[in-house]
Amino acid sequence: MRNLGKANVRAIAKLLGASAAVAVLLVGASAIAQEAAKKPGKTKSACNAITEETACKANTSCRWIGAIMDEKTGKQKRKAYCRTQGTSAKKSTTPAK
Repeated sequence: MRNLGKANVRAIAKLLGASAAVAVLLVGASAIAQEAAKKPGKTKSACNAITEETACKANTSCRWIGAIMDEKTGKQKRKAYCRTQGTSAKKSTTPAK
């Protein structure tokens, strides 16, 4: 009977050890998956840092967006800001054949 008790204890110890190893592997795998899921952040353009209209208009790659005012209250709905000029593909003037 004593041997049976020792065998049960050993089996339980092995099971707990294996469970702990699996838990460590799962935690490690989830950490690696989270790192892989993170996308590199976009860098802000130099235009976003410009706060003056004249400086923004002087830079050809930037464009000034004016403030929007509420007509009824006279309060500002959106502040004026500088942003990067969009690069749109120009359409050709020749008709397609």
